[in-house]
Amino acid sequence: MPGAVLYIRVSTAEQADQAHNLPTQTRKVEDRCKRDGLPILKTFIDAGESARTTDRPEFQAMLEYCRKHKDKVTHVVFADLSRLARNVSDQSVTLTQLEKLGITPVSCDERIEDTAAGKLSVNLLGVVNQFFSDNLSERTKYRMSVGAKEGRHLHLAPIGYFNGPNSSGLQVDRQRAALVRQAFEWVATRSYSLEEILRRLKLLALTTRRAGRLINRQTQSRMLRNPIYAGWVVSGNIRARGQHEPIVSQELFDAVQDVLDGKDTAPITHKKVNEDFPLRGFVLCTGCGKKLTAGWAKGRKERYARYWCANKKCVTKARASRDEIENAFLRILGMLVPTQEFLNDLPRIAKNLWANRLERISSERRRLNTVLADAKTLNQKILLRNINGELPEEDFVTLKETATRQRADAEGQLAALDAETASIQVLMEGTQREIVDLVGMWRNGGVQQRQELAFSLYPDGLFYSRETLFFEPRNTLLMNAMREMIEYLSDERNIGVPYDGLLHLMKSTRPAPLGFHSV
Repeated sequence: MPGAVLYIRVSTAEQADQAHNLPTQTRKVEDRCKRDGLPILKTFIDAGESARTTDRPEFQAMLEYCRKHKDKVTHVVFADLSRLARNVSDQSVTLTQLEKLGITPVSCDERIEDTAAGKLSVNLLGVVNQFFSDNLSERTKYRMSVGAKEGRHLHLAPIGYFNGPNSSGLQVDRQRAALVRQAFEWVATRSYSLEEILRRLKLLALTTRRAGRLINRQTQSRMLRNPIYAGWVVSGNIRARGQHEPIVSQELFDAVQDVLDGKDTAPITHKKVNEDFPLRGFVLCTGCGKKLTAGWAKGRKERYARYWCANKKCVTKARASRDEIENAFLRILGMLVPTQEFLNDLPRIAKNLWANRLERISSERRRLNTVLADAKTLNQKILLRNINGELPEEDFVTLKETATRQRADAEGQLAALDAETASIQVLMEGTQREIVDLVGMWRNGGVQQRQELAFSLYPDGLFYSRETLFFEPRNTLLMNAMREMIEYLSDERNIGVPYDGLLHLMKSTRPAPLGFHSV
């Protein structure tokens, strides 16, 4: 039986839920069919689709239906021409297609007549609709650029976030964010292929937010490349620090980019306070300027505590035993004597030290709480998937070990932070009592206090030289003095003549922080 096809469109998903739009359009086109006595054969609805293009799923399905059932479809009914197209060219092509099929277009709000005046009216309406669309697009792009410069993400939230109410910005989706962060960490370790990581994420049911489907290879690739997770908003040529909470650190994000780009860099390791190596991250290599790492080297009969440069490109790698490094640092502490001005300024220094300690503890506690929450989330997902029989036993054991290890590490480090309890009065007393005995302060303090002492005296760290077996400022008079000594002794005219310039310069160039002098 001949009848009509209905086409309904709204530009955004939000409009689809508004009573004055989608339901109103539906009622309008159905009433028009009822008034004209047209049976309704089929209804096509595009929700959240722009009319700036004809590449709309339901629009194309409607045209295909009309072509296949042109002997039955007599009319295509829509609310107004702007629902059909907001482009003069697309509007003209669509109306021509319907005309060739012998189908009459019907607009509920406008008259479409096959006359000169009717065609002029339709074309003018098309121009007006396109102008409205183009003008709206320009204003939208401007607002989007302003928003991006302000650090606001104005698009659909990526996996791990959701769009806050009333354009309040991105909010962290704690459940998905834990898996997103885990994916970045797996990549950074260089221990798993991207295929294995994708398989694990699917086993843990990481889904997209819009369609709720398990992520695929393309989605994973876009996720790992998206700087939004490191706290950046990027739109065209605009790159700004976002107002949202980052899911991964910049260091972790950069490490993942190096892996994806195939760069030969060392795998990232989270900075953890190690009781055995309080100067890790403080001592620098004279060859490349990188921070020395530390660990236990395995010998034939026992293990040895060592510091070393892990930079593969460094030619003169600094390395030494833990005792050599720490004894050299203790010799520096033993040379330092506080000035009277420094002693008078102790109350202010102690307060600043206390504030810095609280800030550090607070920042580290937030990070560890996030790691702990991630481990708990991962553990819950693992157990749930295992109970439902959706996780192979081998994968269950492996993932369970990962979650358990993360949780134990986080809890251990949180316990160490909680042990750092000292009041401002105790800190003041300790500072006034121990500042004159830096060596004793080092020996009696825990690993956190030792690191605070080292970085408070030398915020940029100290360079350790394999040649001198001592700490030295980089490119200082000391190195120049050594060069001068070599040149002096190489001169035949100075044979038998003692050189006393080096000792003087060494004494004058030993590193002494502000408020201290060397003895």
